[in-house]
Amino acid sequence: MKYLFWLFISLPLLNACSESFETLDTKTFNAKIAEQPDINSPEELIKLYYNYPAAEQKLSIQVKNLPHNRFEITLIHEGIEDDSQYGEKVIMLAERTGKIWNAIEIKHNWKCWDSRGHTSWGTTLCD
Repeated sequence: MKYLFWLFISLPLLNACSESFETLDTKTFNAKIAEQPDINSPEELIKLYYNYPAAEQKLSIQVKNLPHNRFEITLIHEGIEDDSQYGEKVIMLAERTGKIWNAIEIKHNWKCWDSRGHTSWGTTLCD
């Protein structure tokens, strides 16, 4: 009985810590990259998708190699020069067959500047 009590108490806390995402359409991007067999790395792929200024220094990219030539690519852009949005995160699940890339899933979320909304990753609009 004691364990059930702690289970019911901790479930809302676990859900409160989960990160929400918006799922984005992959069709347009896949059509674009189908014509570009010169994309050599997961980093190049997500940079092509995000299309940020070349001089931007506030980006971090992490790549997880998955089985079957699949990759989970995470791009984080913090310190955005915007009055309400502080950062944006894009997570792409992609696969490579030969020289052809395919984005399987693209999702993103963001966080707001202090006093402009949520300061953890989520999908609630910033003020």
